[in-house]
Amino acid sequence: MPAAKKKSRRTVAYSSKGKKLYVVRDSKGRIKDVQSYARAQAADMRRKSKAETAAKTVRSAKKSAKKAKAKAKAKVATKRRAVAKKRVVAKKRVVAKKAAVRRGRAVSVAKTRAAVRKAVKKAPASARKQAAAVAAAVKKAPAKTRAAVRRAVKKLPMPAQKAVASAEKSVAKAEKKVAKTVKVMKQKAADTAKQAETAVAKAQDTAEKTTTSIMEQAKDMFQKASEAVESAVESVIPGGSK
Repeated sequence: MPAAKKKSRRTVAYSSKGKKLYVVRDSKGRIKDVQSYARAQAADMRRKSKAETAAKTVRSAKKSAKKAKAKAKAKVATKRRAVAKKRVVAKKRVVAKKAAVRRGRAVSVAKTRAAVRKAVKKAPASARKQAAAVAAAVKKAPAKTRAAVRRAVKKLPMPAQKAVASAEKSVAKAEKKVAKTVKVMKQKAADTAKQAETAVAKAQDTAEKTTTSIMEQAKDMFQKASEAVESAVESVIPGGSK
């Protein structure tokens, strides 16, 4: 196996004036070049070895990867915030829309009620009287007649029909109130009657006891009076008792 070829090398030397030099020698030790140490050192510092270049490349790659990772993370966080914001905005829009719909319905109902009240107020007195008469007839009439009355009511103007419906509701409420009042009054009357019976029984017992006591006192007084009269007669007529 042939011996390895020797490489050229540099050795340090000094000039006659004491300046530091680099002496470049070939593989046989012969001088090839003489360099200034300062310039050669500066040139060496400017040049980078393969290991240093590879290390620098690795550091640069790591730094780039770290930056890319942070950038991707920030991008994901930004997207999440944007999605969350969109959801909040959409939810607020839905809530606002529902509130607007509710307000619109409330306004519509209020307008309809106001229109009905105005129509009822504007209805002539004859129509209102007719509606009241129809309601009264409905109460008194049998089933067939009530059906006929309902058909007749449907033929009336809308304000009159609404007046009839309102009158029927009012009558039903009044009947319920009357039935409830009658029930309460009956209960109160029953309670009052029970209380009165108890009071009468107590009064009778008290009267009987009082009468018995008075009769006994009267008997005692009569007995005493009889004895007093007999003693007086005996004192006036001696020997009368014999």
